[in-house]
Amino acid sequence: MTFKKIVCCTDFSESSNNAFAVALEIAKKNQGSLDVIYIKEPILNPLLTTGGGLSDEAINATIKSFEAKLKEEYGTKIDSSIDYKIIVREGHPSSEIIGYLKEINPDLVVTGSSGLSGMGFVIFGSVSRRISQKAPCSVLITRRKKS
Repeated sequence: MTFKKIVCCTDFSESSNNAFAVALEIAKKNQGSLDVIYIKEPILNPLLTTGGGLSDEAINATIKSFEAKLKEEYGTKIDSSIDYKIIVREGHPSSEIIGYLKEINPDLVVTGSSGLSGMGFVIFGSVSRRISQKAPCSVLITRRKKS
């Protein structure tokens, strides 16, 4: 099976960095494209009087800063022969990722096996598990490398 259109999910964790390395290798071998996606969870502040959220300008500035971080962390590692995109969205990670996958119809999505730990995992569940259940394409869940 050939994977030409690949999406890699990241949260900057060690697990997602490993997923990126795998996704990049698959893109190189298949001469495919690679989209690297990060989902910024919304920041709600109950002390703010404008609905408890941040202004559009603050949200846009935050998204731009994450785009720059993604380009620095991942974009510099992608060979110039690979067509790639950096995607930053705000919302619930698994819902936003599934929505993006449905929009672009990729061949493969690559994600790490874990990013959250402790109570965060118990409360929010596994993003990779939700992606594997609802993605409209093949899913590869990578494990972090053991030392």
